[in-house]
Amino acid sequence: MKKKKIDRVLDVRGLLCPVPTVMTGKTLKEIKKGKTVRIITNDITTRQSIPSLCEQEGYEFLELIEEDGLINFIVKK
Repeated sequence: MKKKKIDRVLDVRGLLCPVPTVMTGKTLKEIKKGKTVRIITNDITTRQSIPSLCEQEGYEFLELIEEDGLINFIVKK
């Protein structure tokens, strides 16, 4: 697996829906186009809500990695 350049990390572990998705949207609005964010969460509802946010807002959903009870999303603005 090729390692992706991550420009920003958003750690929202312990926060429940809709907070992780809202914070993801805010973070993506703040960064420059072409930058990449890693979102770290343990809220299983984000498996659907973050990809949905990306589709609605036109962000590029690159990857979802689940390990050790954590869900990591890689999203490019």
